[in-house]
Amino acid sequence: MMKIVVHESITAGGLSGSPVAGALLAEGRMMLEALLADLLPLEAHQLSVQIDRRYLPLLPAHPGLQVIDSGNNYYQCLAQMVEDADAAFLIAPETGGLLESITGIVEACGKLVLGSSTAGIKAAGDKTLTYRLLKASGIPTPRTLRLRPTDDPALVGQELGYPVVVKPIDGVGCHSVFIARRQSELERTIAAARREAQNATLLAQAYIDGVHVSVSLLTDGSRSLPLTLNLQEISGRSRLRYHGGSVPFDHPLRALAFRRAEEVVRAISGLRGYVGIDLVLTDHDAVVIEVNPRITTSYVGVRKVLRQNPAALILDAMAGKLPDPAAIQIVGSAQFTTRSCEMSALGSRQ
Repeated sequence: MMKIVVHESITAGGLSGSPVAGALLAEGRMMLEALLADLLPLEAHQLSVQIDRRYLPLLPAHPGLQVIDSGNNYYQCLAQMVEDADAAFLIAPETGGLLESITGIVEACGKLVLGSSTAGIKAAGDKTLTYRLLKASGIPTPRTLRLRPTDDPALVGQELGYPVVVKPIDGVGCHSVFIARRQSELERTIAAARREAQNATLLAQAYIDGVHVSVSLLTDGSRSLPLTLNLQEISGRSRLRYHGGSVPFDHPLRALAFRRAEEVVRAISGLRGYVGIDLVLTDHDAVVIEVNPRITTSYVGVRKVLRQNPAALILDAMAGKLPDPAAIQIVGSAQFTTRSCEMSALGSRQ
């Protein structure tokens, strides 16, 4: 039996010193509730979860779950919970180094991280570092430049070509992601991104036209097993917004997308457990956009179509056991959306 801390940083108050976007809170709630729903039937483990009642006022009572309120002591509360446990499932944005920071707390306590290591998170969380690692391994990925305050937007646009995507170097999802579709838009696009992302370092990236998808996979740190290809609902002309998606997604390049995801795991050391790889499928290729070294929103859909318990599969992967690919059974289809959950999340903060 293991004592496991199940931790989703936003609902636990990890961003309480900053404004919390409704969509980000909604995604956090969705992922936490889905993971708990899969872990609780595994009665061999004792679970504890940290919450901040300003963001998650209520969780269903369960005899196998201990709920602890952070109060105003997010890090102290987490550290104490980890000290009293054997392992931790961590969900957090990479923004501001948050996921890396709380993973470091678990590692420093000598407890098992049920996911990627700090080294893997650092490599995937810094999108310019991810770009260099992917390019070094020959994995298709859009040209990416770190934006410095002195950079001339016109030269950036000339180097990358239009459209140009501008986003935080350590952002998550589509938060603070803007697009300039011609030279006359790029300067104000960069200014808008700087205002919204505040002190974040920005990058500029060549826009890849195609179908937005993700691959959800399991990895033991060396071997990997793609589970599903997921369609991502992303829209917007001057800025991108993520609305959810559907799973599974049938596409002629599915096998190639799976192969690319496996190549990513080999290119970035320290990825373990459940990993989400964002790609764009063009007419002939699968281009890797971002690497998420943790449970992603797609998990909410994956668990509905996967006959096996995905939380149990993650625990097995962390123990070095991956299932036979032929044993993975996908039944039916599922859609997941942040829209309705975002409204309830915003309501809970009133």
